Amino acid sequence: MRSNQSGFTLLELLIGVSLMALLMLTVLIGLRIASRAWQQGEDRLGLVHRDEERADFMARQIASLTPYRVRSSDPELTGQFTILEARASRLRFLSTYGSHFRNRSGLLLVDYGLVGASRGKVDLFLRETPVLDDGELLHQVIQRVAPDPDTGKMRITYRPFFRQDADLCLLRNLNAARFEYLLPATEKEEAHWVSEWQPETDAAFPLAVRFAWEEDGHQERAVFPIRARSFPK
Repeated sequence: MRSNQSGFTLLELLIGVSLMALLMLTVLIGLRIASRAWQQGEDRLGLVHRDEERADFMARQIASLTPYRVRSSDPELTGQFTILEARASRLRFLSTYGSHFRNRSGLLLVDYGLVGASRGKVDLFLRETPVLDDGELLHQVIQRVAPDPDTGKMRITYRPFFRQDADLCLLRNLNAARFEYLLPATEKEEAHWVSEWQPETDAAFPLAVRFAWEEDGHQERAVFPIRARSFPK
């Protein structure tokens, strides 16, 4: 008596097992990529979730500020430019220390920018960009150069800071915040804090950066020394 039931052939079983194995491998690779991306994100955010770690990271990065000049023959930006922007709402400089690029060689363009948030609050963001070319670097930092109408000296206009999705938020919903810079003492005046530093020929770098902010009704300040004093002679 013949049975009407039919089973799988060996070929069908082999195809089924192969497809299942391929599916499992695809899922495994996807999980590994997702886990790696998640871990990298956690590593970056771990630097700034706690006040002590955030302050330590900022101190290390600002201390590693690297003196750097770019000589340009661009008709619109002719001359020699110091890559250091030091204003109340923004600090931009070159560094070898980053939150995400610690294992790479070369320089990083580091941006600390204060961005307006809702209800009059401000957020502090960090952006890090690998430096590939001096010409590209110059146009990333400087928008134009023109004489100051009050002093007649050439004054640099820097490119504004607009938040990008990849930027890392260090502090949120601050009532107020600003950067300040400690100028070294000279024969005419003692060391003092200013809200802006303009690069000039042979000008000494600020001795330190001070970040002052107001959060939940409390006034906070953090001072970050700068190791570099000026350009090598």
